[in-house]
Amino acid sequence: PIPIPGSEFTLEADAVILAIGQRPDLSLLPSDVEVSRRGIVVDPETLATSREGIFAGGDAVTGPRNAVEAIAAGHRAAEAIHRYLSGEEVEFLPRVDEERVVELSDEEIEERLSKWGVEQGGRAEMPTLPLEKRLKGFDEVELGLTEEQAIAEARRCLACAGCSECLACEEVCGPKCIDHRMEEEYLDLKVGVIVLATGYDLLDAPLLRRYGYGVYENVIDGLQFERLASPSGPTGGRILLKNGQEPRAIAFLHCVGSRDERGVEYCSRICCMYTLKQAHLAREKTKAKVYEFYIDMRAGGKGYEEFYERIQEEGIHFIRGKAAEVERRDGRLVVRAEDTLLGRVVEVPVDMVVLATGMVPAKGAQEVARLFNISCSPDGFFLEAHPKMRPVGTHTDGIFLAGCCQGPKDIPDTVAQASAAATQAIILMNKGVVEIEPITAEVRPEFCSGCRICLNLCPYAAIGFDEERGVAEVNPLLCKGCGICVAACPSEAVLVKHFTTEQILAQIEGALAWR
Repeated sequence: PIPIPGSEFTLEADAVILAIGQRPDLSLLPSDVEVSRRGIVVDPETLATSREGIFAGGDAVTGPRNAVEAIAAGHRAAEAIHRYLSGEEVEFLPRVDEERVVELSDEEIEERLSKWGVEQGGRAEMPTLPLEKRLKGFDEVELGLTEEQAIAEARRCLACAGCSECLACEEVCGPKCIDHRMEEEYLDLKVGVIVLATGYDLLDAPLLRRYGYGVYENVIDGLQFERLASPSGPTGGRILLKNGQEPRAIAFLHCVGSRDERGVEYCSRICCMYTLKQAHLAREKTKAKVYEFYIDMRAGGKGYEEFYERIQEEGIHFIRGKAAEVERRDGRLVVRAEDTLLGRVVEVPVDMVVLATGMVPAKGAQEVARLFNISCSPDGFFLEAHPKMRPVGTHTDGIFLAGCCQGPKDIPDTVAQASAAATQAIILMNKGVVEIEPITAEVRPEFCSGCRICLNLCPYAAIGFDEERGVAEVNPLLCKGCGICVAACPSEAVLVKHFTTEQILAQIEGALAWR
């Protein structure tokens, strides 16, 4: 800049920030290394300096540039140094391939844009402060895009949509995992073992509306609170209300939908402990008053009781009694419950309510059960073969259960059950030989009328039908000899090995004769 006499003026400020730029400190370089006003002088092809054996790159050569260009210069200099130390010709250092651009006609471009649903349009114009206002102060010049403009700009990103089909990724992929010509297809896989792990869903029952869920703002469930408390969440880990303020009081309601005739009658097991953890996080992050409304505290696990005692010492208010309802009053949420220890009804005004909703089988679990012929318990979860001896197995050999598809459980129990299921699967696959039950059903074709009653009754899907002969057939690999088909067959065509009618009668006669 050229100073103009008489144009000087004084500005009052509380702080002064010097934006002085940057330049490399070249004072340590040997005197025979040539430098210029911008930095070190190098060969543009090899990055070699004027002194043999010294190479340079990055901002010390080009001046201030971006990190990507500095990294590229580092790779290029490393290749040059390697060639120099190996005695190779540095001058013939291969250049980085220029970026390839796909050549498309206007018609092809229009076709691909329409295929990907890309709408062409101009970029949003950044609104700026008028010139006369800029001269009067230090207000921000660029005022920022509106929410609608920001969303529209984000949707313009072609990198998030269609591929340009340059096929460069196919060439650089070493294992050749990318195939642009692959089409959607269904595969039939032959497997020896199946592990079912369909997970769970949170209860979504009408009774949740009694607690204001979906009716009032700031009434959320446990998973939503977990998302708020996560550092990668929408608030960066801060517990905030809908209006962006921190809550002064938070209520956690236990057993919402669990142990309830209007929801599910069983205990969801995990609610007590994760609600205690969330109460600890709320107390730690907001310093708000925290209330826990519970029926009874079920801390059945290693270290769980100690954690419960620790939470009690943090100043969290425990109210023993199930919350009856949540209503909005005077701009706040009011939790109404019966304190069974004091024997009276209490009303607690809070800013946020967190519901510990019950766990239910995942959507589609019933279809999976029918597909694999798996029995379900009355609560809808998959039924294990035996609650003590075979907790991860099913009545169908080769199908195992893991996780919450078998019932509500926390992470340690889920990991343990998954490990057990994987172990059982490995044992079965390594056997190489399948052991079948000695007691299985068999069909006498001369008596079978082809009524097919037994097909739908078999819990193991072990009975098929021979269309050519018109008779039922039993697969001995699947049959467990339960005898349901024997009792249901109207023509008495089905027998169970070692338990025929004659054998059973002989056993009865022998028992009576002994008496």
